[in-house]
Amino acid sequence: MKKDLNHMDVLRAVGISLVVLRHSFSPYRGSWDVSKFYDYSLTVDYIGSYISTISMPLFVFISGYIYYFLKAYLGKYSNYKILFKKKSRRLIVPYIILAPIYIYFFLDFESLKTFLAHLWTDSGHLWFLLMMYIMFLLYYKFENFLINNNIIIGILIGAFLYIISTPLIAYNFQPIGRVSRYFIFFLLGNYFSKNSLTILKLLKGKVFYIFSIHLLLFSTYFYLSNVLENKYLLIANKQMLLILSLLALCFVYGFLDFFVQKYRGFLSKINPSIRLINNTSYYIYLIHQPILKVYFTFLFVQKFSPIIGIPLAFIVSISISIFLAKIILKSKAGRELIGSK
Repeated sequence: MKKDLNHMDVLRAVGISLVVLRHSFSPYRGSWDVSKFYDYSLTVDYIGSYISTISMPLFVFISGYIYYFLKAYLGKYSNYKILFKKKSRRLIVPYIILAPIYIYFFLDFESLKTFLAHLWTDSGHLWFLLMMYIMFLLYYKFENFLINNNIIIGILIGAFLYIISTPLIAYNFQPIGRVSRYFIFFLLGNYFSKNSLTILKLLKGKVFYIFSIHLLLFSTYFYLSNVLENKYLLIANKQMLLILSLLALCFVYGFLDFFVQKYRGFLSKINPSIRLINNTSYYIYLIHQPILKVYFTFLFVQKFSPIIGIPLAFIVSISISIFLAKIILKSKAGRELIGSK
């Protein structure tokens, strides 16, 4: 799995699909403005929350994995100036263009001040771009220390940052709060990329057990989140998300290797679909949430039960996102939007 990044094509397709799927659950979980038009469903909330323990940590993990591979094996990002230039084009340019548009159409603001506050702290799903930009710039400075020292030291630093991210986010110290929360997953992407063969040996034969532990711990976490009333106990319970996400990365990565090894024939058959999703994954991320926001405002959609509304929302948003992405990629301006040649 160290020779190339073909396996990451599969994982990235899975990762972006999980992100879109998780957002497709949002109206029924009471987490979006349009939720007032939908009945809350405990079952939907359970499944959506479960996906959340995997989706964004996996997405950040993939970024860390690919970054290390490109830098260590292909000689990319040889100095800070190159990194700054490439990530500015890849992340900041689309953020500067798209975030104001998203805020204007989908968020409430009363003045220029609140508009600018949204731009820095809350711009819908586009927070990921700003967070990853700062992540790359900060990580590059400490990379040698984190990668060349004992892995335990790095994990402890990441865990500490994850814990302090709760008060940072609560007091709106963004985007540093989110950088602190997702730092450990980016770091693990680097570790897994560097030590993939060793890690796969450790995971061999244990994937099902890790998945079972993950499911049991999540059920406990979800139950406590719904019955606990003491805010300090709720905050303590929330820290279990770190353990859940770490376990999720292990069983997803281990299952990926198992799947790639055992079902090569099947993968070759669906490879065109994987390649399509992978090649347009960034555009899917940028486009899908506005599509979902509009989709869930239609009156006929609001009459659907979750078992129909969620799969349909997923299919519609993925399909339209890919369609628009293919159109955008045909133009030079569209490719320049994310620094793609």
